[in-house]
Amino acid sequence: MSAHIPSHKLDKLYALFAANQFEQLERAARDCTRRHPAVAAGWQMLGVSFLAREHVEAARPHLEQAARLAPDDATIRDNLGLIYTRLGDTVGADAQFARATRLDPLMVSAWVNRAQCAAQAGDPGKAEAFARQALAINPRLADAHLNLGNALRDLGRWDEADESYRTATLCAPPGWIEASLNLGNLYDMRGRFAEAIAVLEPLTTTAAPDWRVLTALGRACSMSGISPAARDHFARAIALNPAAHSAHSGYLYQLMHDPGARAQDIFAAHCRFGQTLEGAVPGRPPKHANPRDPERPLRIGFVSGDLREHAVAYFMEPMLAALGQRGLHLTAYSNRAHEDNVSARLRQLVHGWHRVASWSDTRLAGQIQADRIDILVDLSGHTADNRLPVFALRPAPVQVTWLGYSGTTGMRSMDYRFVYTLTAPPGRLDAQFTEKLVHLPYAMSFKTDPDAPEVGPLPALARGRFTFGSLNRLNKISPECIALWSRVLRALPDARLLVGAVSGAEATERLLAQFAARGIGPERLDLRPRLPTQDYLALHNEIDLLLDTFPYAGGTTSNHALWMGVPTLTLAGSTLAQRLGAGIMGKVGLSDWVAESEDEFVARAQGAVADLPALASLRQSLRERLMHSPNLSTAKVADSVALAFRIMWQRWCAGEAPQPIILPRFEA
Repeated sequence: MSAHIPSHKLDKLYALFAANQFEQLERAARDCTRRHPAVAAGWQMLGVSFLAREHVEAARPHLEQAARLAPDDATIRDNLGLIYTRLGDTVGADAQFARATRLDPLMVSAWVNRAQCAAQAGDPGKAEAFARQALAINPRLADAHLNLGNALRDLGRWDEADESYRTATLCAPPGWIEASLNLGNLYDMRGRFAEAIAVLEPLTTTAAPDWRVLTALGRACSMSGISPAARDHFARAIALNPAAHSAHSGYLYQLMHDPGARAQDIFAAHCRFGQTLEGAVPGRPPKHANPRDPERPLRIGFVSGDLREHAVAYFMEPMLAALGQRGLHLTAYSNRAHEDNVSARLRQLVHGWHRVASWSDTRLAGQIQADRIDILVDLSGHTADNRLPVFALRPAPVQVTWLGYSGTTGMRSMDYRFVYTLTAPPGRLDAQFTEKLVHLPYAMSFKTDPDAPEVGPLPALARGRFTFGSLNRLNKISPECIALWSRVLRALPDARLLVGAVSGAEATERLLAQFAARGIGPERLDLRPRLPTQDYLALHNEIDLLLDTFPYAGGTTSNHALWMGVPTLTLAGSTLAQRLGAGIMGKVGLSDWVAESEDEFVARAQGAVADLPALASLRQSLRERLMHSPNLSTAKVADSVALAFRIMWQRWCAGEAPQPIILPRFEA
């Protein structure tokens, strides 16, 4: 057999690769490896024929064989590095790229790929350095500018990232959308939703738009409060890629904000998602090797994209600390590429921490099994950066969803869901969940800001006019919500409404027009932009009473408001999302701020204005109530959760199916 492949055969292989004829390339490369098994080029081209079709595992042995035959070929090392990157082995991948760049320091593709690998490994500093090395070789390379933008974004240097993405678009070939897509996502991350929409919308005008663009545009429209457009974009994304679970989650999340959606329809839509996702899982669920000892110490895993500066962390930080003191072995799976100082604090509260944003579902499921997790807890639901497809693989014997999303996952592979009894009384909402509900008798702890401003006096007493407020995100402010608030303002013609988190001229004009259509002029409204945390907390000292949103009530905002002395008038409803406010007010004994009808909502608002001394007294007492409420205790919540975990585990050990759990209150 010849030790060389004739040049015309090599030329044919390269031509097939250049023409994207990968199946023909596979056949031709196999023929070359049979005729010339000692020649690396045939094995390399066979490997890249699989790599180009995303058959990564199939590509690996062929490229490894090519590397054995030609250990000093930089292009083979570059290809092999790509394989390891896509398999999640960033350490092995970087070793291959490092070798490629030593063999050929001017190989720009290896520097580009090395930058992507570093970003995937969570090292944006190295990613920046490698991207700049690529640009030193080719300053007009769009991929290198894209990588640089991604690194700068993850380093928090957002203005520089913006510039890099824009430069990438100028250098890009026609039809290349990656830089514009990332720029739109950057604006979304920064709360500049109108700019995100302006960048993303032109990308949807092609005959076959990318589903990722439609998903990103759906999120930007949702956060801007443009709900019908958001639903349409998510629906188009799903039509283009039925397997795009993030688009499904975006659609379901938006549906939860639709006042016209009935509870049974919302539930049915979530169930369809679960059936689609779980129906795509090949084979049977794995047989778990976890020892069926009902009394042994338990290993608990938490999966979330929000283990950072986020509302979820306000609740989970005290909870992780308390659970760790109760003999539970805790492991966190952080699905966020960029972590922060809150992530660093949370990391200290658990026994194991994995950064999994770049991991495939199968790799993450494998790690969970390797960690011998007994109970796996999802903290995201259908919010951004969730990993629900991993739960469909059933890597743990018992699976639970909690906290991040006020609805069902729709998945039969999710066994349980924690709820607070005052929010979801036993039997009232059970039919809206595929999970069995676990009723906590105490409310979740909420980490207050230690630097929060002092509670000020009631503004109405000093100003002579009453100020209602809403500090919820725009997509919670439905047209029906505006209609009810307008009724309140018409009933109290001297009162005003302060609305926070209104960023951009378009959002401002849209809100003003919606209120004007209901007889409320701009002189009655005070629209404020999104503010840093301390300024946002201080804003409560300008508000007498918050008006809750519906059908998705406030959560974190209402908890912050209680700490700042401001109660929230809320409208209870028939879903968990609509009843969040009822639970938050109820935990501090303020059930009289929970209205069961719109008429009652208006009447209670009028009653608050009519008795300012009572409201002023309540304002000064709310922090004390939070610190001493019998329904609020980190220790008792942790005891309840630990007990629930034990009951779940005992049932699994006994081979019993999940059942609802009503947890008892503990003796004082």
